[in-house]
This record gives sequence, C-alpha cells and structure tokens, in this order.
Amino acid sequence: MATSAYPQSQSMDWKELYQLAILELDPIKLPERIVDARRAIVERLEVTVAKPQAYEHQELNDALNGLRVIHREYERRLQRYGEQRNSNPGSLFLIEPD
Repeated sequence: MATSAYPQSQSMDWKELYQLAILELDPIKLPERIVDARRAIVERLEVTVAKPQAYEHQELNDALNGLRVIHREYERRLQRYGEQRNSNPGSLFLIEPD
C-alpha cells in the first residue's frame, strides 16, 4: 500500500477523507487528498463485498463519482490557469477510472 503525505489519514475513515478532499482549497494538496480518499473508499468496498449493504455501496459509489468530478475540475484548472501540480501528477488514481 502506498504511503500518504498525510500520516493521520491512515487512521481516518473514508467519509472523513472524502470530506477533506472535497473541502481542500490548496491545489498542491488536492491530488494527495483525492488519492487518500479514493484509497479508503476502495478499501471499504473490498471489505464490504462479502456483506454488501446497499445504502453504503450507494454512498461509496457517490463518493467515488464526486472524486472523479473534483479530479476533472482540477485538471481543467491546471490546463486553463497553470496551477502547480504535486511532484507525482500521474498518481491521482490508484485504479484507472472507468
């Protein structure tokens, strides 16, 4: 498992990490926040595969879609305004988006 730039994120649940990602205003920190949230969501999906709960799977799916939108907007702003990227821009998604 990759290490986060935010060590405290290892102990947070996916909802907290998702909130941090959607509320992040710093374009330098945003990619790592997205990665952390996505990782936590995917891990939670893997845990719940054996005992699926429809409401939680819907929440997880909605959160992944929200992260995709944030990522797209981040990329659009990079192209338009030339905001700085973090040192590893290709690492935004651990799993290729659909």
